[in-house]
Amino acid sequence: MLSHLRVASFATIQEISLSFDGGLTVITGETGAGKSLLVDALSLIAGQKPRNLSVRPGSSEAVVEAFFSPLSSPIPEALSEILTPDDDIVIRRLISSNGRLRQTVNGQAVSTSQLSSLVLQLFDLVGQGESLRMSGGENHRQFLDEYAGTSSLASEYERLRREILAKRRERLEILERKANLDRSLSEIRERHEDAHLLSGRPGEFEELSATLSAQLNLQEILQSSGRAYQMLSEDEESVLVHIGRISGEIDHILGFDPAAQIFRDRLGEAREILKDLAGELRHYQEGLELDPGQLETLESRFSLYRRLAQKYHVRPEELVNFLEESEGDDPGEVDRELEAFDQEISHLHARLLEVGQEISAKRKKTAGSFSEAVKESLRRLRIDHPSFSVSMVPYEGDLGGAYGPEQVEFLFSANPGMPEKPLGQVASGGETSRVLLAITRVLADKDPVPTLIFDEIDSGIGGEVGEVLGDLLREIGQTRQVISITHLHQVARKGDRHILVEKVSDQDGTTSRAFFVEGEERVREIARMLGGEKISPSALSIARDLLRFS
Repeated sequence: MLSHLRVASFATIQEISLSFDGGLTVITGETGAGKSLLVDALSLIAGQKPRNLSVRPGSSEAVVEAFFSPLSSPIPEALSEILTPDDDIVIRRLISSNGRLRQTVNGQAVSTSQLSSLVLQLFDLVGQGESLRMSGGENHRQFLDEYAGTSSLASEYERLRREILAKRRERLEILERKANLDRSLSEIRERHEDAHLLSGRPGEFEELSATLSAQLNLQEILQSSGRAYQMLSEDEESVLVHIGRISGEIDHILGFDPAAQIFRDRLGEAREILKDLAGELRHYQEGLELDPGQLETLESRFSLYRRLAQKYHVRPEELVNFLEESEGDDPGEVDRELEAFDQEISHLHARLLEVGQEISAKRKKTAGSFSEAVKESLRRLRIDHPSFSVSMVPYEGDLGGAYGPEQVEFLFSANPGMPEKPLGQVASGGETSRVLLAITRVLADKDPVPTLIFDEIDSGIGGEVGEVLGDLLREIGQTRQVISITHLHQVARKGDRHILVEKVSDQDGTTSRAFFVEGEERVREIARMLGGEKISPSALSIARDLLRFS
């Protein structure tokens, strides 16, 4: 439900701030006062573009802001990350002086399509020949399902259909995988054979490289290790011989200065380390032996790694992991997966057909009574010979449409002898408004949209029809919020609340303002609607009586 509307710097509006309740709220004012600006503001909230309207002179941008109570219906998927079920909703649209439009929902920027999907669940704006919900067959389907009590079945149908489509997409992916598997089966077998031939392990190639390098360069290793051992321990001028001489010099220093003991200790530690190193070098050298058989084995395995790596265009170090990862799917497992998908799709499709048959049966059963109820309401609104029916045409394909097996559309003719056609093609502006009014009355408390806004749907009517229209609007207002912009006193005096729009001009310019009226202010406005600008005492008296007995 709309709880508050704020409009600022919009055309002749400097700032208007209005709070709303349930029931019927009427908006009146003289021609040109600015009533239509409030409709234009709500059209902007609905995601529509401004109709040749400008930002108020002296302002950089216009602001339209609407506050709504939380949704009673599911949150549109496109806004699921912005709204939660308990959130109040604030829609804000800004028009810059250069015509650029921006919009937010609860402070988050949204696209126009996101905004439109939300507004369809918040309110319907009905003007001369325009309705947010009467233009499309999907909305007609929702109306019929609300009347037939099949909305939950339609939602289940949509869920099943969505699941089937998702499963079919997954099945296509499995079929593609199977085709790729069949095409590459020989290659996979070859990789299996190569993996078995190699029987490698991660890190083995690096170890092979190091060991093979040592074997191939054994002679140089023997020579270098021998020279190192000689220089360290065996030569007349070896490192250990020099350390012995240095030790003698330090002993000489100790005869004069005991503080040199630390040098002697460290030198002793160094000598022991070097002696151990010399022993290890000699042991290492004695262990070096050229093994022609081992060298041949190493070279053969190294060559296998290089050959397979070149074959599969990978580095030898990556070959083991590559062959393990290339094992691929088991063809038998893919076939079993396909069979399971087919069984699940078949089960879902059977349930879809069952739900679809139930939806169709209930829609067909209630379409006649729905049409008769709408026609009866239309006759009350003085469309004397209405023709109204529900067209249900089966969709092609085995999955039907999003919410059932058939496309639903309302057909209408206001003139006897003229064939029925889709409602949007044959109804005039006033007729479209009255059809929606009739449908709304028939649905009573079933329609989930909480707010209906009517923009001068009483244009071109008056007298007794105006009385009926006012009664219907008030009747609908007992189950939802109704806001009606009207020029008929028959409608205005039926309102639970009354907003007056007026235009004032001074040296600073022209400004439209809107405010609630009650008591004598409301009496004067009803009297003006009765008799024009000059309000006589008799008009005031009649207005009081009309309000008293409404």
